[in-house]
Amino acid sequence: MPITRSAFQRYRLIDELISRYPRQYSKQKLFDICRDKCGIRSMSSLEKDIQRLREDHDAPIAYDKRRNGYYYTDPQFRLLRLMLSPDDMEALDYAREVLAATQGATVANELTNALQKVRQSLDIIREVKRDGDDGNTLTRRVVYVEERILGQNRQYVPVLIRAINQNRQITFRYSKHENAEPERRLRNLHPILLREVADSWYVIGYDAESQREKTFALDRMSDLTLLDDACSVPPNVLEYVSELFEHIYGITDSNGPVEEIILSFTPLFGRYVKAKPIHQTQEILSDTETECIVKLRLAPNRDLLMHLRSYGDHLKVMQPPSLVQALMESMQTALARY
Repeated sequence: MPITRSAFQRYRLIDELISRYPRQYSKQKLFDICRDKCGIRSMSSLEKDIQRLREDHDAPIAYDKRRNGYYYTDPQFRLLRLMLSPDDMEALDYAREVLAATQGATVANELTNALQKVRQSLDIIREVKRDGDDGNTLTRRVVYVEERILGQNRQYVPVLIRAINQNRQITFRYSKHENAEPERRLRNLHPILLREVADSWYVIGYDAESQREKTFALDRMSDLTLLDDACSVPPNVLEYVSELFEHIYGITDSNGPVEEIILSFTPLFGRYVKAKPIHQTQEILSDTETECIVKLRLAPNRDLLMHLRSYGDHLKVMQPPSLVQALMESMQTALARY
C-alpha cells in the first residue's frame, strides 16, 4: 500500500531519532517530538508507527528497559535508504506523464517497468537482510543470482540521449572485434536512436560517408565527443531506422523482408515462451497437450537464429523455408565440429 506524505514524515522523524546512537529516546520523548513536529495525536498512533516500521520496512527497532529507550540493533540501518518519499513518487509519476506526452507510451512504460524493478529489488534486500530468529543463527547465503557483466561505457548513454534530443552530431573512435586497438581515425555519426540488448547498449545513426545507417556498440567506442553541428539524416533513412526494431530480434540487421515465422515448441518450453515472449509480435496459434505453436512477424537475422538454436530439440521451425534451411545448416555445422 502506498505510503502517505504524513506517514512518511513521521517515519522519517522516528528513524532520525532512533538512529542517533548511542542516545536513546523513550516512548514518551518520541511521542512528544512527533506531536510537536508531525502533529501525531496519541501514544497508540506512535506505537502503530513503530510496529509498521518493524513489519513493513524491517526496521530493527528494539527497546532497552535499563535505559528506557529505543535503538536499532543494526547501527548501520537507515530507513530512508530503502524508501521513496511521496514527493519522489509524485515526481516520478509526473516524469512518466511527460514521457508519455512527448516520447510516447512505450518510453513511459519503460520507466514504469524500471520503477517496478527497483521496488522489487528493495523488497528482496529487506528479506535478505532479516536476522536469524534468536540473533545467534549463523548467517547463510539464501539468494544466488547470476553475476551479470554489464556493457562498458554506460556513461555514454546520457550523452547520446542529449545528442539525439538536441539533433547534434558526434565523433568517436571505434574498436572492431577483430582488432582490440581503437581506430586512429575519428568516426562521425548522426545519431538517431539508442538500443539496449542483453545489458549492452548500441547507438544507431546515419553515416554520411557510406550514406547509410550503421550500428555501433558503446562498449567498443572511445573518445566520444558531442559536436555543435546539426544532424542531417535523409527522411528515408530516418523512417527506416525508426521502424527497424519493430520487426527485428536483437541488434543485428536483416537483409530479408519481414516474414511470418511459425515455431512449434514442446509443451514444457511452450509454457516458457508464453510466460516470456520471444518478441512483441508473438502470437499463440495453438496450445495443446502435445505442442505449443507460436507466430512471430520478424525479418530473420543472426541474433534470431542464435536464439532459436538455444531451444535445442524442444523447438521445430515450421516456416519460412529459408529459416528452416538456415537453422539446419547452422546445427549441422556445429555438429561437424565434434
